[in-house]
Amino acid sequence: MYNAFIKKLSPALGVMLACMTLAHAQPQATTAPPTSIGTVTFLVGDARLERSGTITPLTKGQTLQVGDRLLTGANGHVHARMLDNGFISVRPSGRLHIQSYTYTPQDPGANRVGLMLESGVARTISGKAGEAAREHYRFNTPVAAIGLRGTDYVVQALPDATRVSVLKGAVTLSPFGPSCLSASLSPCTGPLVRELAAGSPHAYMEVRAQGGFPVIIAPDQGKDAPNKVAPPRPEETGVSAERQLSNAIAANLLRNSSEAAEAQVKAQAQAQAQAQAQADAAALAAAASKPPVGESIAVPLPQIVWGRWSTLALAGSASPNIASLITPDREITYGNDLFGLLRPTNSVRFPSEGVISMNYQQGEAYLQVQQPGAAQQLTTANLSATKLQLDFNTRQFATSLSATAKDRTYDLHAQGGIHAQGLLMVDATRSNMNLAGALSNNAQEAGYLFDANVAPNQNLVGVTRWSR
Repeated sequence: MYNAFIKKLSPALGVMLACMTLAHAQPQATTAPPTSIGTVTFLVGDARLERSGTITPLTKGQTLQVGDRLLTGANGHVHARMLDNGFISVRPSGRLHIQSYTYTPQDPGANRVGLMLESGVARTISGKAGEAAREHYRFNTPVAAIGLRGTDYVVQALPDATRVSVLKGAVTLSPFGPSCLSASLSPCTGPLVRELAAGSPHAYMEVRAQGGFPVIIAPDQGKDAPNKVAPPRPEETGVSAERQLSNAIAANLLRNSSEAAEAQVKAQAQAQAQAQAQADAAALAAAASKPPVGESIAVPLPQIVWGRWSTLALAGSASPNIASLITPDREITYGNDLFGLLRPTNSVRFPSEGVISMNYQQGEAYLQVQQPGAAQQLTTANLSATKLQLDFNTRQFATSLSATAKDRTYDLHAQGGIHAQGLLMVDATRSNMNLAGALSNNAQEAGYLFDANVAPNQNLVGVTRWSR
């Protein structure tokens, strides 16, 4: 009877065993190994890695992943080279969280970089991911957000303040708020955003947790600059040379990394150079028709110039691409959402006394409307009633202008200091627009970028050039 029961059950057992064997034989679903986003290239002292809640000692050559934290003790330094050739240095007593890092050369719009310095001092040199997609790059601290305008900067994160200094290019700084969310990778907007460029190595920008508008600390008062609080090791000094962070790299920063965009930039630069050559030739010919007796003919070219960012199309604008303006003897001093301002690299001599009323030469401005969830709209603004006075006796400047857009005129004014490096830095308490400017040698020319919040989601953004 038992045998008969087994015989009846055997077919069912066979099917069950076969199914179990098949199930066991099926390949198990696997999770792709985490992508390596960088490599530790140097470390010294107390240097650790926190990954998935576990802290282990760091080793040279160790690969990094999204989500990692780099931790240093009081004597620790860590350097990392990222997959897009970016560079990160975490100095003593630092905590840096790599929140996101995506680099897709074939699709620059998909690049994403999100870094969070929880404490300490860190230096970052942006790689190709951030350079090709500044709109998806963010460096956060507990109290503020830093956006990318350039390549090389140092940040100090304190519990109640953030300080940033710029070695190459420029950055924006804004406290967190409704138009600057910590969870976003997009650039912050609104009246609390301020910019700092590399024109002065010991100046820094500071924002406090309850302090509102970022403040630029002048070089002669910069004793708490991040580079002074936590100086770099000698191994960091070779980083800039290694990446050749010169104007040639800055040009690469300012163009889209796709081949099509690069070709477009080159074509635009060639066309602009040809047009400029033709204009220069025409000017020389006109001057030659009535040559001054005993004098040679020279066509002066502007020392202060500006251009638009390579990924930006401005309808009706004659502004060249910034990449076409960068030369070995010309550098970027400041940048805003639309433009970059350049001056000669040897601009180091400025008056020590006297008052100069500068003459307005040209400018360009737009009313920028950015509604949530909608594409940015730009409307040309006409500039008038322009004034700029430089007082070298008190090292102060004052400027005013009117901008008209959509049948409405906005009266803007600003005052601030003239610093030893020939930089114009606005005093927000005496101004209704943000401003950043620069002078050429002996204050022969001046230029400044400006922006002003004129209504909810509306900003006036522009640039001006002046001469004696």
